[in-house]
Amino acid sequence: MYIIISNISWMSFNIFLALVAVLFGWLMKQTSWKFLRVMYGIVWLLFLPNTLYLLTDIVHFFEDMDEVQGISQIIFIFQYLLLCLLGVITYFAAVYPVEKVFIIKDVKWKKLMFILIINLLVGFGITLGRVERVNSWDIVLDIPSVIHTSTDVLASTNLLLLMLLFTIMGTLIYLSLRALMIKSER
Repeated sequence: MYIIISNISWMSFNIFLALVAVLFGWLMKQTSWKFLRVMYGIVWLLFLPNTLYLLTDIVHFFEDMDEVQGISQIIFIFQYLLLCLLGVITYFAAVYPVEKVFIIKDVKWKKLMFILIINLLVGFGITLGRVERVNSWDIVLDIPSVIHTSTDVLASTNLLLLMLLFTIMGTLIYLSLRALMIKSER
């Protein structure tokens, strides 16, 4: 039971970080003042990787699964299912309104380029967070460390492949949910 209670604190914090991206994506869409839109966009981009990062927390599931028994196992599984579901939902909820801000004309290649670039940046951010343990706020608090770890990621074939995997995962998730959203809007 200790693990379930312990999970609540770090999962809640990670979900909060993902919700920051959702909030600032929504704020970006709601404002017409360009300065504010840029400021909101910077915060949005810094926190956006926290959305899909929730999916990578599944590593803790496999590490801790043997520690829980009986009814606690059901609660434990539910925690991780909810965490992964929230990762997907917050990602889509954060990107979809911002896509509307950046893509004014209905040009398919512009939308696809926007989605690919955003997912590449998110893949990079997830790799920085999961492997190098860089946090969103480190870009403000510890720029030299972020630059150093960023060059480490870009210099490593394995980390570039991991980044590419996260990019593909994010793109597939987003395009699938986007297709469902467009279908439901008709």
